Amino acid sequence: MKKPKIAMIGAGSYVFSMGLLYDLIVERKFPNSHLVLMDVNGQMAETMAGIARRMASEQGVEMHIESTTSREEALLGADYVSTSVAVGIIKRYEMDRAVIEKFGLNEITSECGGVGGISYALRAIPLMLEIAKDMERLCPNAWLFNVSNPLPRVMTAITRYTSIRAAGFCNVANGGINGYEQIGGWLGRNPRELDIVSGGLNHFSWLLSVRDKQSGEDLMPQVKQAIQQGAWSWNKLSGKWFEQYGWLPLAGDSHTGEFLPYDLSTPAHSHGGYHGDPNERVERIRMMEAAAAGTGPWQPLMQGRSWERPGLVIDALVHGTPMKLDMVNIVNKGYIANLPEGAVVEVPAIVKDGQIQGVAIDRLPSPVGELCSQVSAVHSLVADAAVLGDRTMVEEAVMLDPGIGDKKQAILAIRELISQHEDVLPQFKNREI
Repeated sequence: MKKPKIAMIGAGSYVFSMGLLYDLIVERKFPNSHLVLMDVNGQMAETMAGIARRMASEQGVEMHIESTTSREEALLGADYVSTSVAVGIIKRYEMDRAVIEKFGLNEITSECGGVGGISYALRAIPLMLEIAKDMERLCPNAWLFNVSNPLPRVMTAITRYTSIRAAGFCNVANGGINGYEQIGGWLGRNPRELDIVSGGLNHFSWLLSVRDKQSGEDLMPQVKQAIQQGAWSWNKLSGKWFEQYGWLPLAGDSHTGEFLPYDLSTPAHSHGGYHGDPNERVERIRMMEAAAAGTGPWQPLMQGRSWERPGLVIDALVHGTPMKLDMVNIVNKGYIANLPEGAVVEVPAIVKDGQIQGVAIDRLPSPVGELCSQVSAVHSLVADAAVLGDRTMVEEAVMLDPGIGDKKQAILAIRELISQHEDVLPQFKNREI
């Protein structure tokens, strides 16, 4: 049997890569495989590979591990590809924020929604399509597991413009690394005792059902009571949206607030479109280098690793072991009846027989279904605009986006952002509205 080859593109991500290494090497002790860690920063790629080799040695896992700066070398013959990439993420994000503030736009963050989310997508989608097109040439039958943001827009472009099998992973709605931890906490229950369903769109997913697994008792009234009593007090807006819409958005204020009209009486804040402040990043890299060199432990690096678990999915696919996913971002094939076929939706899924099969959740309730439908249409417009370099479509997306209040200022802002980022937006050069 051929050794499965796993290519990690953007392996220098100390949040996502640590999670993937942990799940493969420690959790699953995934044997007889070929792991290639690729990053444009060769030192970071080799540091991560050094950590992986040490983990594998200490866990007794036979795994061929190498690093490279060559995407082609990493992808050639790969069976599974993970992507955690961005275009100059910190610098470009700060450029976005400066323009958003210049035009007086009250955006809570700039990652997936609003003007900032559009700008981010215009940069991210061409890079991710390059990777997917390389996969069509070098490993056409591989699975692509993506965590790169803005995830639903990136995934829309990949599934619409390439033939690659792809799934997007973002588990912010879980509230923890081991399933729906926050909901269990609200109810004082082990989440394994609960049957929980959420669905919608990434960063805009809604809690649809909570039941006791054994008795089938509906526990949503208890969830509502817990929220009213302050169980999620640091997400005040989410509690208000629960009252307003009748359903709870699970991504919290900072993500959900990207897609809804923002309460101008509440000062906007940005959690950042990337992980860690400069000091944290420097310290984390120091710890990583020590772990790779054998002069420091690797275990502390696993604290704060990502909640996404594609490593477990790789293991399930290779070994034919069925597993359930609380949420995954895949093409809608009737899983949510009142969202468009072909749109990228976030739904539960089953991994079985070499496939990732979404679980139908029927229709999203009103008015959540209408909100998700509008946001999904924005995702679609932005994805097409990013591929085609179509400025008119960009501005149509601004006009349609329910999270953007001041359309006039937003149009001016996105025009300036396209101009400022022109060096990484070749698709828009010499194209006018």
